[in-house]
Amino acid sequence: MNEFVSYYAVDAKLKSRKPFLLTREDFSRMIELKDIKQVITYISKKDTYKMFLEEHATEDGIHRNDLEVALWCVNVYEIEKMLHFMSGAYKEFFKLMLQLYELRDIELLIRALMRDELHNGLSKNFIHSKKYATVDFNRLLEARDIVEFTKILNGSIYYSTVRTIDKNELAVSEWHLEMKINAAYYKLLKEKAKSLHEKDRVIATRILGERIDRLNVEWIYRAKRFYELNNEEILLYSLGKGYKISYNRLKNLCYVEDIAKFRVLANKYLGAEIFFESNDLLSKKVDNWLYSKLLEKENISGIGKLMVYIYTLEMDQKDIIAIIEGLRYQLNKDEIKEYLINNIRT
Repeated sequence: MNEFVSYYAVDAKLKSRKPFLLTREDFSRMIELKDIKQVITYISKKDTYKMFLEEHATEDGIHRNDLEVALWCVNVYEIEKMLHFMSGAYKEFFKLMLQLYELRDIELLIRALMRDELHNGLSKNFIHSKKYATVDFNRLLEARDIVEFTKILNGSIYYSTVRTIDKNELAVSEWHLEMKINAAYYKLLKEKAKSLHEKDRVIATRILGERIDRLNVEWIYRAKRFYELNNEEILLYSLGKGYKISYNRLKNLCYVEDIAKFRVLANKYLGAEIFFESNDLLSKKVDNWLYSKLLEKENISGIGKLMVYIYTLEMDQKDIIAIIEGLRYQLNKDEIKEYLINNIRT
């Protein structure tokens, strides 16, 4: 198959989707709303959000989990639309980006399986692409144990990792498996990026590398603070080198013993003040760092523009959930702002 991407078609499609992204003005207005229903109504003015929100809403409104599912389904829908304009290496790369949402569903089923809670009703939580699914989710829902579950995964990118874990080990620390699957996924995504034409390969590798940097810093910090892992294990479960954080820098972060020195190194490597005296809201801070990197690339062309669009959608959705959760817990406007990636100053 020829390697092909219609840059004109992708750019034209992205221009038509730009009004779909939420602006600072949108978030400022949502901050002023008085209840969750008003926020959902506001978001629903965006056509694609409306389509999925209506699908998951009930007479009582929409629950937190159902909201997250609806928002993630938007991303899947958007990537699927763009795949029509690609073939060869480009289509394979973005199909793998799409597979991130399938990976989330695999993790959902593994957690349910280990708790003996695997049932067909879980399908309402699925976000993966039905068109480009790489495994049979109907069969996975009917698996009786981890052995049968693993056999169904044969031929997928998840198989080699899942087959090495037994049920007793998973029952103690299923997150080990999730970390290994994520590491395998991002390694493959980096490999796929190498097949793109040079200009696209450079920008795709950079954007992907910055995302990996963001995930690694949060992971290593949390591992050092909250998990009883040695430095070798922390490095093993990391996602490998990113853009600013080379493998040697990654090792430095994993092996530094003093948490204060870790904060200094992380700030230095990312070129930003992620860690202050207080380390509250770390996820928001590293997301804000990545968001700022995405904004720097708003005017790029080609495949990078599509990656920026997809990742910016994710940031929008995290902030939507933060606003709704803030209203749910009756936080005031200024308190809610502290939880936003796009930290509004009005």
